[in-house]
Amino acid sequence: MRKILFLSFFTLSLFGYEYSLDTLKKQENSLAKDYYIYRLAEKHSLNVKDVRSLRAHIFHYAGKLKTELSKIAAVKPYVDPKTAVCFNYNKQSIIDANLTCQSERLKSLLFISSLTPQTRNILAKKLSTTRADLSTLLLAFNTPNPMAYVMQKEDTNSFFRLYNYSKKMDADLSIRFLNKLASHPSFKTFAQNIIIKKENPKIRHSLLQIKPISANEDSAFYLGINALIYQNENLAYEFFKRAYETFGTQENKDNALFWMWLIKKEPALLENLAKSEGINIYNLYAKELLNKPLPKITTPNPSKEKTSFNMQDPFAWQKLFKEIKNSDEAKLLKLAEQFNSKETLPIYTIILERAHKFKKNYFIMPYYEHIKNYDTQRQALILAIARQESRFIPTAISTSYALGIMQFMPFLANHIGKKELKIPNFDQDFMFEPKYAYEFANYHLDYLEKRLNSVLFIAYAYNGGIGFTNKMLAREDMFKAGKFEPFLSMELVPYQESRIYGKKVLANYIVYRHLLNDNTKISNIFHNLIQNK
Repeated sequence: MRKILFLSFFTLSLFGYEYSLDTLKKQENSLAKDYYIYRLAEKHSLNVKDVRSLRAHIFHYAGKLKTELSKIAAVKPYVDPKTAVCFNYNKQSIIDANLTCQSERLKSLLFISSLTPQTRNILAKKLSTTRADLSTLLLAFNTPNPMAYVMQKEDTNSFFRLYNYSKKMDADLSIRFLNKLASHPSFKTFAQNIIIKKENPKIRHSLLQIKPISANEDSAFYLGINALIYQNENLAYEFFKRAYETFGTQENKDNALFWMWLIKKEPALLENLAKSEGINIYNLYAKELLNKPLPKITTPNPSKEKTSFNMQDPFAWQKLFKEIKNSDEAKLLKLAEQFNSKETLPIYTIILERAHKFKKNYFIMPYYEHIKNYDTQRQALILAIARQESRFIPTAISTSYALGIMQFMPFLANHIGKKELKIPNFDQDFMFEPKYAYEFANYHLDYLEKRLNSVLFIAYAYNGGIGFTNKMLAREDMFKAGKFEPFLSMELVPYQESRIYGKKVLANYIVYRHLLNDNTKISNIFHNLIQNK
């Protein structure tokens, strides 16, 4: 117990989580600075004057920080000075405004809906030549069914604005209008949402009429998923082929190619997929099926010399990462030399990844001494998650203030540290210490493994929460027996971040099992994803 107390006090002084406001103002704007400002606000250490003095010191004014600061001093919404005068016009006087102010006020569909039919008619006539899009919307609101009106006019901008305003509508769409919609910048998000959430059945069925040539990248890919849902495999194949041709990244290309193979089962497609040298669940599966070795894995062997860089300083990492992002290849390679040590291995690897344009597969196991006594499966899972969460940076901070190597949310870190493990003088900043981060991850994974039976499901829960994961697995249409399962369900995970995260963690897990001389087949993991009642 005495040793734990010593470590606790040491960590508190080491991270100095009680920065004063004056000290913070001297730091460069960064997520680290935002996080410690948030901590001051959370502890009621800021007053109205303090908050108003912080406007130039916030890096990312959103989420928790915005909420907490707003409790202290209400922040007026930003209004562009050029258009501020426009908000003096209301629904009675908008007709008297100039074109600039009319356009500004009519950006709000709620405002348009509040106008009288007569006012909308007058404005529509006035704007018919200069702002035909607004004219269409105004006239649409004068009909019993505004969406039907904009569809008849084939106005794509108005369609997406109205859809986002009220998602309850559903209708069959014409082929010509569908192909116009498919080329609109808003189509990608629109299509993904209704396909993944299985909303608007009439629209979703209408999407089968889109020509594959009219779609690109993610839009084409999810139109392929939609076609599979409607059991049109030939059309799905054409959409996946189009996605493969238009995707920019190799990982996305491999995903599309996998689906082409899964539909047609042509050996040449599997061979092509197995040639991919990136690391993702699809080419790992292809290599396994064809009995080929894993792609080349690079494990840097740094010098034993220490550097002067403080790995426990969140501000130092934020400043350095800014420099890394803004460096060209030559500067990155020169910078890497400064961090070629065991102590700074995560930074060294991050720099090399960027210098080589992410074409090499770097896998490292820093701070291994803290997990060496766990079984190899748990070691592999912790490393797989840490690699995806933070690239092993001890003082990583996310926009939602997830902390450290394992990116623990403060509420969860505090629950485990204070209530479960009962660590004396625990503070959430302990998560910046690899020893604690790995220990907490091991504890949390024990909890998840008792409730979930797959590495993939555990990854979903680690990212999106166990409530989200259990709710998804309870659905009748997710991870149940079916021709294209479990792969179809993996593309329909409702939360996009978790959907992508789960795939990446699973690929990392396979590699780390290999590096720990405890190989496992990814095909077995896929097979066990099917959930029986």
